[in-house]
Amino acid sequence: MRKVQFVAVFWTLFLAVPLTALALSLAAYLTDHLAEIVTSFVEFGRATTVGGRGWVIVFAERWPEVAGMIVGQLVIMVILLLAHKNGQKGAEENGIR
Repeated sequence: MRKVQFVAVFWTLFLAVPLTALALSLAAYLTDHLAEIVTSFVEFGRATTVGGRGWVIVFAERWPEVAGMIVGQLVIMVILLLAHKNGQKGAEENGIR
């Protein structure tokens, strides 16, 4: 039983100490450089889209198409599910397995 406790404590500390240090250093880095990071993302978006509009505007224009595709796929899945249940019910009534 003591070995299990030692292993649990060891792995907890082995994972917790480096990841805590990483989180603290990333938080400090983001605090100091957040404006530069955001500026680089905005410049990248302008450089890689048509007309330099940025990715946020491009995604905002396309979300209705994506929503329509998702709704269409859900409708198809519901139809297939209902057809499968009705097929099983009909097979059971006819004595087919």
